[in-house]
Amino acid sequence: MSWTYEVLVCAAPDNHDNSCDLWTPGDTFFDYGFRDAFKAAATQAHAIVRTVSPHNGKTRTAFHHIEGGGLCEWCGPATGRRGPWMRTPAEERFMCEPCVTDAQNSMDALHKANGWPRSRSYWPVLEKAEK
Repeated sequence: MSWTYEVLVCAAPDNHDNSCDLWTPGDTFFDYGFRDAFKAAATQAHAIVRTVSPHNGKTRTAFHHIEGGGLCEWCGPATGRRGPWMRTPAEERFMCEPCVTDAQNSMDALHKANGWPRSRSYWPVLEKAEK
């Protein structure tokens, strides 16, 4: 049983908000090939990587790339700021730098108040793929 990572490339190159719905299949990677799948998606103007669980067949978006960053899912509609696909304590989402800084500062304050060690809670998903 293998994890499958399928790269899907946006078929509407002029529409790069966060709601594209026309995709063309790209390469498919397996298991630890997720790093290569993320890197392949990052070379496109707009692409996603969908993963399929070998256990239950469910799919989810493991990586989302928009050249120049996606509209920040916290403040973007009001500010127009953009940022990379970020891993957060709860989920992955597009976040701009000011929102990442504010969120990380809040997590640091929470950890300090509870006597927990500081940990980096927000980072770009692609950063993990490059290691």
